[in-house]
Amino acid sequence: MAREIRIETSFAEILPDFTVAVLEADITNKLVDMSLQRELNRTIGIVALSGGVDKIKDLETIASTREAYKRLGKDPNRYRPAAEQLRRRILKGLGLYTINQLVDIGNLVSLETGFSIGVFDADKVGQHILLRQGKAEDDFEGIGRGTLNVENLPLYVDENAPFATPTSDAEHTKVTLSTKRTLVFINSYLPKKEENMILLSEALDMLKELLVKHVEARNIEQWFVTS
Repeated sequence: MAREIRIETSFAEILPDFTVAVLEADITNKLVDMSLQRELNRTIGIVALSGGVDKIKDLETIASTREAYKRLGKDPNRYRPAAEQLRRRILKGLGLYTINQLVDIGNLVSLETGFSIGVFDADKVGQHILLRQGKAEDDFEGIGRGTLNVENLPLYVDENAPFATPTSDAEHTKVTLSTKRTLVFINSYLPKKEENMILLSEALDMLKELLVKHVEARNIEQWFVTS
């Protein structure tokens, strides 16, 4: 059965420019691939020379995500989008954790594009997914973060529980070395202009190429869902 992803009407009314690029594929995850590490290190070096922390907000993909948070009633300085978190770590000299190939690929595409990206074990995610505004009662354990307050964040929910925001993904759907199929979201809050859709498509193409090259992606499905 094909996976269904819907956007709640009230969310779309607040954020009519939202689009998510979705990719799902069978993969063979790995611990370390030196060629991928070289690509990641090269990008980290470029980011490190890109200016101070205060310049991160000038990147349009990140600025548009921060603005989306504000529209939903969430402070982006307290709950930073994942793409911003990655850049801040690099510019503060903290480096990035190397977890596994899938996580590294998501980080690389995010650093290259500024889009916040969710990478999941597809077998741990339900078939019916709804994107909506987070509620006070939503229970969410972020990866490495413990309980996360997701009220007013963009929140993906399946039949069982919330599992993703652009700030953090949930512990129960994270990828591991035993992951056999992955589901990836590239979240865009850029205005729906032709050039911005091209940027998102290029990010999706980059993701697909890296997945094929480094984790043997196959049986690939990809599509877009928009407000």
